[in-house]
Amino acid sequence: MSRTTPGAQKSFKNCWQRKEVVERCDLALAKWMIDVCVTFNVVNSVYYQHAIDVVTTMGPGYKRPNLHVIRGYYLVKVVDEMKIYIESYREIWKKSGCTLMANGWAYQKRRTLLNFLVYCPKGIIFLKNVDVLDVSKTARLLHQLFREVVLYVG
Repeated sequence: MSRTTPGAQKSFKNCWQRKEVVERCDLALAKWMIDVCVTFNVVNSVYYQHAIDVVTTMGPGYKRPNLHVIRGYYLVKVVDEMKIYIESYREIWKKSGCTLMANGWAYQKRRTLLNFLVYCPKGIIFLKNVDVLDVSKTARLLHQLFREVVLYVG
């Protein structure tokens, strides 16, 4: 007597076909990332899997948004969402306090950037970066930049 009913287990052929389909999808994503020079760290983004899941629910024939819609309408929507997200942190900063952090670095073209972040029990928020290539990096400049951040944070 058979221990399983027909069709209850995937056949070796079905498993192999599934593996080929997954590889075809993965390869298409990899080619796109390589073609447009997207950093490979993008796969660590909290939005990466979500974006793939949403696109797959659309099914075949989904037409992607064009450049103008992404850099216009959707950029504004994302910025607005981030402002709301940061405001939720600002409430915590007022209640529990926070630590302002800054780091500076220069990249290949000797352009110097200063990053400003805020740490609190909920997590770290990146506030802004400042390109200080064309300014003298003095205590006065740092004071001015930190003052702006302190006034924003509250």
